[in-house]
Amino acid sequence: IASTLGLIAIPNAVPYSATKGAIIQLTRNLALDLGSFNIRVNCISPGSIDSPGRDEFAKMNNMTIEQMNDMCIQGSCLKRIGQAEDIANLIVFMISDLCQFMTGTNLVVDGGNFII
Repeated sequence: IASTLGLIAIPNAVPYSATKGAIIQLTRNLALDLGSFNIRVNCISPGSIDSPGRDEFAKMNNMTIEQMNDMCIQGSCLKRIGQAEDIANLIVFMISDLCQFMTGTNLVVDGGNFII
């Protein structure tokens, strides 16, 4: 699992953003190296997902959880915060036989935040 923060730069997130960006690049390189063995390698970059990590991020940035929720909802085309199930359902699809021709892909799952 990567993160949308692996695709953009924000203040106070250098280690997190750098490691998530590395996961995205590792996905591409492993897909190249392992494709001939019929091994698919993909990753997911979630946006704001209701989780303890998001709550901790709010605290690190001197925001209340309510302020973080409001900011995330306003930045989403779907006007909601993602849930763990949103990511889990995608993982189930990605590891299934329905997804046999996808590799080296980073899927952004952020409620449309990146297009606003």
